[in-house]
Amino acid sequence: MKTAVQGLGGLLLAVLLLYWVFHDKDPQALSSALIRASWPALALGAFINLSHNVVRVLRWRLLLAPVRERILFRPMFSAVVLGFMTTLIVPGRVGELVRPALLSAREDLPLGPCLGTVVADRLLDGFAIVALFAAGSLGAHFVAGSASLAGEIRFTAAVALVAIVAGLIGLVVVSALGPRLEAWLSRRSAPLMWAGRAALGLSRGADALRSPRRAALIVLYSLVIWTMIGLGTWVGIRAAGAAVGFADTLVMLPLLALGVSLPTPGGVGGYHALMQIGLVSLFGVDPTIAAGAGILMHLAIVVPVLIVGPILLYTEKVSWSDLVAAGKQVRDLGTAQPKFGTAP
Repeated sequence: MKTAVQGLGGLLLAVLLLYWVFHDKDPQALSSALIRASWPALALGAFINLSHNVVRVLRWRLLLAPVRERILFRPMFSAVVLGFMTTLIVPGRVGELVRPALLSAREDLPLGPCLGTVVADRLLDGFAIVALFAAGSLGAHFVAGSASLAGEIRFTAAVALVAIVAGLIGLVVVSALGPRLEAWLSRRSAPLMWAGRAALGLSRGADALRSPRRAALIVLYSLVIWTMIGLGTWVGIRAAGAAVGFADTLVMLPLLALGVSLPTPGGVGGYHALMQIGLVSLFGVDPTIAAGAGILMHLAIVVPVLIVGPILLYTEKVSWSDLVAAGKQVRDLGTAQPKFGTAP
């Protein structure tokens, strides 16, 4: 019932956002804009965007290094893509849980640290988005009258940066204090012990950040990931006919990330609406071109995952029931005592 309600709510939100984007657009003008788009360039943008998952796997492998060194690339890549595919199809962003749970099940890794690395992964994504936004804002060509919106985005990005850094520091501190906290929890009530051990298990996902060398490389990978996403998005937007610069696209990353994160099926509606807000309000792009860019770039993100995902289901011999079972493992988090080693 809860999943059904989430699905219906997300669908309704998607419909409302799509109506807001397209209700005032001339269908013929929009069709002409889509036809004029450079499909080879759009395919290049889609390829660059999909390829960022290779670097995402490399970063994830570093985050998991304190748990196990040199995990094989293939199962990690499969888990990443299948997690994204599940997020596109199933309401409630279940893919965020499927990705670590699937890797945990197939590679016999402890679930808590796998989940913890995904928490750290998302915080690092936020850090990279804000950092690239700041870099892009130095060279972006804002349209006259957009200063107010740009200022609001800057303020929100600054607040988000503080929260992200605090979250990362919190994970690292809990990771460092793990043995002491475990000893303290062993004398507490069962519910508190469960919750505490769940938190300790998640904190192990930040163990790698206690090593300055690994932390620097992880941050570098994070910047490369979102630079590739920005580059693929810029190529796709240009392919749709919007004359914006690369720095302009970096400025739009927080908006586009917010659009994808809205609880709509596959990011439909949210991505299109935030793309239009960014292109029109910040950079003066024609609204019809902006709407077309939203359609085409969303397809460039979604279609490759929906092609590669089923191929991986077949080649890796993973079924939908396997994905569901992997997600259910989250229920067991906290029942087992986490193991803490020496600092990485």
